[in-house]
Parts: sequence; structure tokens; C-alpha cells
Amino acid sequence: MAFSLIVLGFIFIIGLVMGSFLNVVILRTVSGESIVFPASKCPKCQTPLKWYHNIPVLSYIFLRGKCAFCKEHISIQYPIVELLTGILFVALFIKFCNPFDELLGMAVMNPISWYQAGVYIIALIATCLFIAIAGTDIIEKKVSDAHTYSLIGLGIISAIIYSTIAFVVYAKAFGMPKMNWSFWLSCPVLYSVANAIIGFVFIEIMALLGKLLIGTRAFGEGDSYIAAGLGALFGTLIGISPVYEVYFLPTLYTLISIFILSLIISGLVAIPMFIKNLIAEKDLMTLGAIAGFVIFAIGYFFALTAGWLDNKWAYVTSTVVLIAAGLFACRELLLRLRHASEQNSLSYLPFGPALVIAGLISLFLFPM
Repeated sequence: MAFSLIVLGFIFIIGLVMGSFLNVVILRTVSGESIVFPASKCPKCQTPLKWYHNIPVLSYIFLRGKCAFCKEHISIQYPIVELLTGILFVALFIKFCNPFDELLGMAVMNPISWYQAGVYIIALIATCLFIAIAGTDIIEKKVSDAHTYSLIGLGIISAIIYSTIAFVVYAKAFGMPKMNWSFWLSCPVLYSVANAIIGFVFIEIMALLGKLLIGTRAFGEGDSYIAAGLGALFGTLIGISPVYEVYFLPTLYTLISIFILSLIISGLVAIPMFIKNLIAEKDLMTLGAIAGFVIFAIGYFFALTAGWLDNKWAYVTSTVVLIAAGLFACRELLLRLRHASEQNSLSYLPFGPALVIAGLISLFLFPM
């Protein structure tokens, strides 16, 4: 058990150090500075930091959240990102490497295969990119091309490396494979590239649909590249996974699930803020339409479950009213958003962080 704790502790420390580096990446991406030079400095007084000021988490605690020179408060972002990265490094190790025996627990460590180690490394790099993307999007409401292109590249390059190794191993063991339709349909590179394109096109269509309905894009351009990166990543993971025999539908389902989950995550933040604005501006028509639809929908599904709509006419009438209430609520919502867009008062919440959080959750749900 002691050995297991040492391994987990070592991985956690590596995660903390990487989290410290990701803080630099996030902040210098926002400021436009190089992530290599100059050395770490206080963002307020610009004084170069000593090495002992850069110890992850501990330096923040010992300095009591203040700069050692100018005594200005240090953002809580620093220890949060460091701790989050350390925890994720350990959690992903347990998820993808399956190091502990189900019966003996931490007393014995299972051997880790090259496949498990490879998938773990892919997941670690993807997670670091997720954190960098979310951090810059939250702070600046912008997505760095370097981060999204790296995510796309990670998926496609990983697929190429795996496919090359698998091809060489197979050729040495059984001779050259037949270059038939089945061969190409089993190639992870195909699914990585195809799903990158699907992810990009899907978000672009949804974004342009928003422009058609309310006069402005529903999602930022950077979100389309994030979706492309998620498509490339999960296209590769599913393409190299021994769990799946058919690859296209699982990757498509995964992309759809990530998008739906990201909408839910974004909605949990956006909807309360939107309702608060409606109340503050006394827009009772839009507020009433949305509230009426939600209340009727809840009542409708409750009545359906309770068997109160078994009567044909009751079911048809209630369904028609539900659809009408939904259409009216959508109309009022679109008019409200279009008016805000015309007045340049439409405030956006970054959708990128919701996408990468959904992608991170999907990593942990990925079957091994």
C-alpha cells in the first residue's frame, strides 16, 4: 500500500506542477506574452518571483494569498487550477490505468499495459488543453487558436501514431493486410478526421441558425474549433478502443452527448442570469411565457405518468396546448434576444468552458 500511495503522490505532485504551468499559459495567453520568457513575475508590480514563491499551493498558503513584494492579493485562480490539475492527473490515472486490484485494493498494483499508458497520456494532454481553453475563455471570453489547433492535432496525431504501430505489428505477425474497405473502415485516423469535421460543421450550423433567428451567432467561432478538437479526440479514443466493433455511431453519439451536456451546463449558469435580467427590466410578457410553458410542461408530463391523459381527446388537446405554449415562449424569447442584439445589449456567456467540461466528463465515462 505504501508503494501505491507513493505513486499516487508522485502523480499528484506532477499535476500540481503542471497546474502551475497552466496558470502561466492562461494568463500569458490573455496578455499576449510568451509563455517561456520572461520568468514568472507578479502580475501587479511586475517584480520577478523567487523560486520559493512558485511552489504550487504551498506558496499561496505561506504568502497568505498576497504578493511577497507589493502585498497585493493573488488571484485564487492559482491554487484552484493547481489543485484541480493534480486531482485530475490522479483520477485519470485510476480511470485509464486501472492500477488497483478489485479485491486487494491499494495493497497490490496491477501491471499497466502500453495501451493503457498511451491512452492515459492522451487524456492528460487533452485535460491540460481543456483547462487552458476554459481558463482563457472565462477570463477573456476568447479562445486561443493555439489551444484548439493543439487539441485537434492531439486527436489526429494520436490516431496516426496508433495506426502506424498497429500496422507494423500486424504486418510482422501476419504479413501485409489487405487494403480493402474493411481495412480503411477500421482505421482510427478516418474517425478522428471525420468527427473533427462533423463537430466543426455541427456547431457552425447551430451558430448560423442563431444568426438567422436573432441576428447574431449563437456561438463564437472558437467554439466550432473546440468541437472539432473534441471530435478528433473522441474519434481517436473510440477508434483505438477494443470495446467497440463499429466505430462511427459511438463517436457520433458521443459528440451529440457532449453537446447536449454542454448545453445543460451552460444553461445552469445562463438561465438564472437571464431570468434575473427579465425581472429587473420588468419584461413580464417574456417571463410569463417562459414560466407558463415550464409549469404546463411539468404538469403535462406528471399527468401523462399518472395516466390522466389516457383519454384520446384529453391527450390530443393537452399536447396541442403544450406545443402552442412552447412555440409562444420561443417566439417571445427570440423577439427578446433579437431586440437585445439590435440594441447591442446582448451579453454572452462563454460556451467553450461548458464544451470542455462536458468533454472532461465524457473522458471519465469513456469505457475501457
